[in-house]
Amino acid sequence: MYFPRLYPDELLYSGIARCRVHLGMGNHKTLLHMLFGDSKVAAITDLPTHLAALANNTGMDAEGMILNHTLFPLYAPFIPPERRTDLFQAMLAPDRPTIGLSGASTALVKWPDWLRYCPICFEDMAVRYGEPYWRRSWQIQGIDACSEHGCQLLNSPIPFRRAQRHEFHPASPLFLPRDLRVSLVGEDAIRLAKAAMQLLALEEVQSPGYGRWTNLYRYLATECGARRGRQVRAEIIWEKILASNRRDWLAANGLLTSGECPPWLFAMFRKHRKGFSALQHLIVWTSLRPGQHAGSMISDANTHQIDLASDRSVQMLPAEFEHKQQYRTIWLQALAYHGGVKAARQDGAGACYAWLYRHDRHWLMAANRVRQHRQGNNSHIEWGARDRRLVRRLIRIGRGSEEDLGLPRRSRNWFLQQLPHRASVEHHLDRLPMCRTFLDRYAESVGEYQIRRLTAVMLEDVQMGITSRRWELEKRCGLEKSRMVPLTTAFIRLIGRWIE
Repeated sequence: MYFPRLYPDELLYSGIARCRVHLGMGNHKTLLHMLFGDSKVAAITDLPTHLAALANNTGMDAEGMILNHTLFPLYAPFIPPERRTDLFQAMLAPDRPTIGLSGASTALVKWPDWLRYCPICFEDMAVRYGEPYWRRSWQIQGIDACSEHGCQLLNSPIPFRRAQRHEFHPASPLFLPRDLRVSLVGEDAIRLAKAAMQLLALEEVQSPGYGRWTNLYRYLATECGARRGRQVRAEIIWEKILASNRRDWLAANGLLTSGECPPWLFAMFRKHRKGFSALQHLIVWTSLRPGQHAGSMISDANTHQIDLASDRSVQMLPAEFEHKQQYRTIWLQALAYHGGVKAARQDGAGACYAWLYRHDRHWLMAANRVRQHRQGNNSHIEWGARDRRLVRRLIRIGRGSEEDLGLPRRSRNWFLQQLPHRASVEHHLDRLPMCRTFLDRYAESVGEYQIRRLTAVMLEDVQMGITSRRWELEKRCGLEKSRMVPLTTAFIRLIGRWIE
């Protein structure tokens, strides 16, 4: 199977888009079927999936694609090693999501709104390769400069998160504005862009884990004189960050709050309980160690052993040992009396809980787990009333949309998307018999949808006073003979004497 050679630092998304242009294909799904063996592959820009199938069909190296042509190196060092492995496997697999594993969906810094490009690089690419392409280093939120030319990146009209689920859009010189004026950026933006390039260029992306990141950041705080015993003076670190980065840029990327020192900086220099975005790490690195390579920072983190002695649960004072059994007894009595952790903490045993949490955490968690009783959150729902309310809403939606011929297919999924709490309804259809009956009866089949599209085009012809031939109608509707269902074929045969 033909697939173009991927250029240096090119997104795999870009290579697939160029492949469609090289083959002269207008239909995106036909290309997906050829490359992946599946026409429903989503056009994910940063962390694509189905890569094992793509490697098998094109002869490419799947690991090389992930490390050199996706944004995997941007997430992998900052999540736990086991989650890094899961993310890698999910990108190879055909049926596993990747955004949740990377932590991007809940991160403070997410992704840019549009695919971005450097205008000078576009011109250089056209001369060197004959065509431009999307580079990975342009698509990082907060990295607003081209590290090679020191100019401002420009937004293209292509969304970073696809507007059309299965469409891959290539880079084009037509994106360049006619009155192009290249804007140069400051040294701080170029420094960040070069650090991001170093991160993306790592040949092997290791994940130190939360424990080692915690120890590295504690060491950085000590190194810059921001430690007072075990306490980190984050305001000193914040002053160094403000000296290296503009306030308006920090605010534009959601990293500046109303207070002097933002909460995310406190969290980074305390115990890591979650991953932080690459941009947050790069800001700290370039501010505290401006000349150090990003790969060297990750190596430093890997060399810091997890400091178990810093956890009070494994190093207790003699007095704490003496009181441990007493606190355990008090807590077990509180649990037995109140029946649960929350009630026990709220009614006089909060100090006991706090002591055990600091000094005997593993025992406390095990004792609380025995008392936990998993309860569903839907035992109080009157499913009959909910079923009647939702089916009335579905009927209104059906009546209000039945005359709109331009709607997408009114499938079962489409109707569910119009409802509030769609996931809850979908997962409990067995308790909503009237809703299930409505969806079975009124959800539009593929054939009915194709006929509706043909009808809409024929009505346009009537309004304009023209008559299109059969092949013209099919083309305007986007119908292919290989995808027509028998119902559509019968409909076309029925109206054939008017359109032939």
